[in-house]
Amino acid sequence: MKQLLCAALAALAMYGCALPNTTVQSGQGRPTLRVVGAPPQSVLMVDGIQVGQASAFDGVQSVLKIEEGPHEVEVRQGGRALLTRSIFASGGESVSIEVSAEQQQ
Repeated sequence: MKQLLCAALAALAMYGCALPNTTVQSGQGRPTLRVVGAPPQSVLMVDGIQVGQASAFDGVQSVLKIEEGPHEVEVRQGGRALLTRSIFASGGESVSIEVSAEQQQ
């Protein structure tokens, strides 16, 4: 009985050590989007979805984390588009778009 108990404990100890313990981590975070020069009442649309006031994502207050890949970005004020851009974001980069004074008029 003692030998059986020792054998069982040895097998249990070896089983616990035999399982691999792996962790996968990416060296880069999600890409971010920054909107420079957006008027206070404008909204930011990404892929047709309104995500908030465009001026809030100026890089000082906050940036918008986006998924890697292509995106359609639009800054709208009232019923008109001030800026429409196609972007491609990858590997933790920060994509910056600028709304110029001419686009606001």
